Amino acid sequence: MSTAPLRLALIGLGDMGMTHLDIFTGLPQAKIAAVADIHAPFADRAASQIPSAVVFYDPLDCVNNADIDAVVVATADDTHFDITQACIARGLHVLCEKPLTTTAHQSRQLVDAEGAIGRRLVQVGWMRRFDADYQNLHSALRSGAIGEPVLISQRHRNPLSVIKFDERELITSSASHDIDIFRWLCGEDIAEVSAITKTSQDGAAVIVVLTLASRSGVLGLIELGRGPGLSYDIGCDIVGSAGALTLTPADLERADDHVAQPHTEAWIQRFAQAYRTQNAAWLTAIATDSAVGASARDGYATNAVIDAALAALASGHAEPIIQDR
Repeated sequence: MSTAPLRLALIGLGDMGMTHLDIFTGLPQAKIAAVADIHAPFADRAASQIPSAVVFYDPLDCVNNADIDAVVVATADDTHFDITQACIARGLHVLCEKPLTTTAHQSRQLVDAEGAIGRRLVQVGWMRRFDADYQNLHSALRSGAIGEPVLISQRHRNPLSVIKFDERELITSSASHDIDIFRWLCGEDIAEVSAITKTSQDGAAVIVVLTLASRSGVLGLIELGRGPGLSYDIGCDIVGSAGALTLTPADLERADDHVAQPHTEAWIQRFAQAYRTQNAAWLTAIATDSAVGASARDGYATNAVIDAALAALASGHAEPIIQDR
């Protein structure tokens, strides 16, 4: 195990990227060696906080030429594929914010690229896996405390003042967290998905409901929404053959303290400790040549569900999840 700090490049320095910068500057296992953003003021803002970091205005230039061990990708969704592909080609570990890419086909290419070099390099930033509340649900379910899981229900709501997603964007962006959690809790892939949506007459409120079935038949229900009367709110309930589990009232009360007023960082505040735990665990995994969190394969599987959910939204009926093995 190496004791030298890992040299990191942070690529994408908006709100999420600056959150990662603040976390990694507080972790002795890391040294931020490079920062990059195509928006020069963002890159320069980060550089002012880390004067020793080399500044790049081209993410691929950073990946290919910076003196680094690993990369954090917090750029726009449609840039993830090219940047992550370049990281794999150079043999760099990468923590990529969700979604891994914007299509299952692209994510499959990254899975294959990892397979070709015989090493796991990619972790997808689904931080809920590192949240204590979700870990407690996962542990209790795995212990058999409620018997066989039958139904996993989730909600994911955002204020209109922060999120202006239409029904497709709620599926392609917001839903990825909930789809990943369903797979993680079930411990298996999803077989089919359906999607229905309702938009208020004034267009202010949009709700999407996804129904899922795992390969063994566990049912899933995901409510996604945004509206002017909503605050950031997440929830998860599991019904089993011998009981039920939910996020505890105390945890929800604590979360409400953070999100009483809508603002752009509500989800970051709710999952602040989860982000810290995720990032520290990622660094440790690199140093010990182990693996934690969601893999490129998990990213691909979630993209396959998203693709099918979009097809279901168009067709009006359930669609099978098609994955290469």
